[in-house]
Amino acid sequence: MATGVRDVYETGSALPEVCRPALRDLVVACADTKLLMGYHYGEWTFGTPTLEAAVAHCSLAQSELGHVRLLHGILKSHFDEDLDGLVEGRPAEAFACVAYLAEPLPDWPAVVAMNLVVDLAVTRVIHSMRESAFLPMRACAAKLLDEERYHAHHGHGWFRALAGQLDDRERVAECVREALADTRTWYGPDTDGADRALVDAGVKAASNADLAAALHGDIARAAAAHGLEVAVPSAPEAASWTAARRRAGGNGPSEEVLYHLRGTKNAMFKLT
Repeated sequence: MATGVRDVYETGSALPEVCRPALRDLVVACADTKLLMGYHYGEWTFGTPTLEAAVAHCSLAQSELGHVRLLHGILKSHFDEDLDGLVEGRPAEAFACVAYLAEPLPDWPAVVAMNLVVDLAVTRVIHSMRESAFLPMRACAAKLLDEERYHAHHGHGWFRALAGQLDDRERVAECVREALADTRTWYGPDTDGADRALVDAGVKAASNADLAAALHGDIARAAAAHGLEVAVPSAPEAASWTAARRRAGGNGPSEEVLYHLRGTKNAMFKLT
């Protein structure tokens, strides 16, 4: 007789068969995006307009990279992933980060858009797993969400500052629209059966399509407060999108970004 009690999963191997690769791909996508955000936050630590923002970016970079370590721990313990291979061994096209992060961010409005949109896009995914039936992800989500509140506060504050300035408002709006379009692609098509399986199993509380809609609502309200508009971006076509890469095209992070991200120049000094 049905009891209404949902199953819980303490290990990756205990997950339903259809959920295991889907969750693995989703966690990799979140970790890759946080890894690239950590790099960009760190890259801009000494390029911010104010000293306070520089200090904040140092903290943001540290927390994102700390989140990567937590997510990588889940991937290693429950999905048998080689962590060195995830960062050092994969070709650029195998990374599953939001495409907005694939190139160096050219100016401060582009960085603010990353903070406002891309950071929040990943946070919404983590938030959907705060009561996950996959217990390791539930435990991880609590710590990540506690720290992400500060990220959101920082992003909204700088967006308000730039949107309120005549010289910056159109540029930051342009960057926000680009970031929003790339995050919509990253979330995937509306008819993603593997994502639906995660929701049905209680691993996530909302589909990626619903998360994308909620993200757009958040950003649209922030933009409207300053007389700016952001259209609803289109979902990618299922036939051209892959869950392992989270995009419909493109080649992943540029060689320049990967060079600095991996510390290629200083590889000889790594401790073994």
